[in-house]
Amino acid sequence: MTRVIPQVLRKQFYAVCRALALSLCLGALIGATAVGNALVCLSVCLVRRLRHPSNHLLVSLAASDLCVALLVMPPAMYLELSGHRWDLGRAACDAWVSVDVASCTASILNLCMISVDRYLAITRPLTYGVRRTARRAWACIGAVWLLAALISVPPLLVLGNEHGTPDMPTCLVCQHLAYQLYATLGAFYIPLAVMLFVYWRIHRAAKKVIEAEHRARPGPRSRSLRVVLRERKASITLGIILTAFTACWLPFFALALVRPLGGKPLPEVAHSFALWLGYANSALNPVIYVTFHHDFRRAFRDLLCLRCQTQATGSSTTGGGSSSGTVRQLLGSRDNHLNSLA
Repeated sequence: MTRVIPQVLRKQFYAVCRALALSLCLGALIGATAVGNALVCLSVCLVRRLRHPSNHLLVSLAASDLCVALLVMPPAMYLELSGHRWDLGRAACDAWVSVDVASCTASILNLCMISVDRYLAITRPLTYGVRRTARRAWACIGAVWLLAALISVPPLLVLGNEHGTPDMPTCLVCQHLAYQLYATLGAFYIPLAVMLFVYWRIHRAAKKVIEAEHRARPGPRSRSLRVVLRERKASITLGIILTAFTACWLPFFALALVRPLGGKPLPEVAHSFALWLGYANSALNPVIYVTFHHDFRRAFRDLLCLRCQTQATGSSTTGGGSSSGTVRQLLGSRDNHLNSLA
């Protein structure tokens, strides 16, 4: 009896430590994902240099990642802490799974659409710039979210998700092999193939344009060459995002095809690791923007550091005014100064 009690205490202590460690790690990941992607959206909205139609797709990407952080990760964290037991009901499970599939699929399809946009900007540097309008960008965004909905709706309306047993209720997306083939092909493998092909073509096209320009005129750079160089730099950033995306999501989508086949089940920890590795991709995109995109880095720094400036400005004025308006004015005045120097 004296030996049993210490063993029980050790198990309880281990369970408490595991729950605390998971809560801290996953909570930090959720917070970083939410803050980073919110800053991307605010940067494009408040900084004039970033209000370009091509960046509308980046806002859509950040919005999908923000949905992952706010609507998908917290219930997933609840599942991890509860030992994959779902006590919130079937309706909540179906709603969460649908939002999960739609948000993650939209994030992937946004990356695919961005890669196509960069390819057209490099291969048609003069003509595509005229047709690169906000209306066209919003049409592409609408198509992305429509396709994401088409992939997330079938389990909700037709096939049904996995809810476990009355003794052990759980929440898992539909494991029917036909649906898994449909979802993984549409949400990952086909977009990944398109992105890899497009970035290969981007590299070839940019190299040809630059070589032709250098042979044609050794003097000052032409407008088309400047456009290609700018787009190529942006494409390098997106290529890094693509690499991170592949590394994060490939394990999950590989397991998604293996799991419905049956056979010897893999440890639950492997599925949890692959799932959260995929979720972590939503936190990496803003980090990549800050590291490799000068305008985003400057906008992030301004948004994070302007709180003290807005407080000082608000205390020195008698008329008041909203802090968001003050932030917009400060960012706008800085942006006008940078435009005058460009």
